[in-house]
Amino acid sequence: MITESAVVIDYQAGVATVKCQSQSDCGACAVKSGCGTSALSELTGGKRGEHIFTLETITPLKIGQTVEIGLAEKSLLFSALLLYVAPLLTILITAFIGEHLFQHELLQAIFIFFCTALSFVIVRVYAKKMQKKSAFKPILLRVL
Repeated sequence: MITESAVVIDYQAGVATVKCQSQSDCGACAVKSGCGTSALSELTGGKRGEHIFTLETITPLKIGQTVEIGLAEKSLLFSALLLYVAPLLTILITAFIGEHLFQHELLQAIFIFFCTALSFVIVRVYAKKMQKKSAFKPILLRVL
């Protein structure tokens, strides 16, 4: 179980909204200005490393309380596998198929790009479905 502390920002009838900060050393890193991770996190807008989750609980909570939430390692590993490996395999497979279908390299590149973009869309739709499953939702472990 992967655990993280979070702060309750809303609680209504058994549903709590919590906010947690990523525990990252980006602020103290010497190469922060040239780092891809730092640059990408700035593009997302909002505050860097801030995550908001909604979780169901029978424990009554108050706004401002610190709680510990957890997520099963299995669900995190599966999500990472889906996000990284599926598009990578798509690129490799479509490169092989595109080489045999098209003689012109520009057509091969367009085919590979289209199929890879489609794989990202499929992964996003599947991830939305997975978010509804209880195994992929964080749970309240305890009130700190």
